[in-house]
Amino acid sequence: MATSSSSGSRKAPTVEDLEKKIDVLQQDIGELTGLMAEMGKAQAAKLSDEAEAQARKFREKGEQAAAEAKAQVEQLQSNANDFIRTQPATAIGMAAGLGFLVGMLMTRR
Repeated sequence: MATSSSSGSRKAPTVEDLEKKIDVLQQDIGELTGLMAEMGKAQAAKLSDEAEAQARKFREKGEQAAAEAKAQVEQLQSNANDFIRTQPATAIGMAAGLGFLVGMLMTRR
């Protein structure tokens, strides 16, 4: 590259100048790669934390639903026991009728 007489004495770039620029570029690329890796790790940690929070929330809802279902089953069992104690003949008749229906359905197959 030729230098212009109006711009003063400007020297042409040398191989050493190019090597220095390449070294600077390599360092910058290394730093960028490190920053991108850190960003990826931070994003992964954030997503992992969010997923754990969602899983904890679903687990709590499941435990609550299970507790409610257990309470309802206990209530139904208590009601059935009370009915059997207060009206044993009716309960036996209902059980016999239900058994008969189940038996009829099972023999059709």
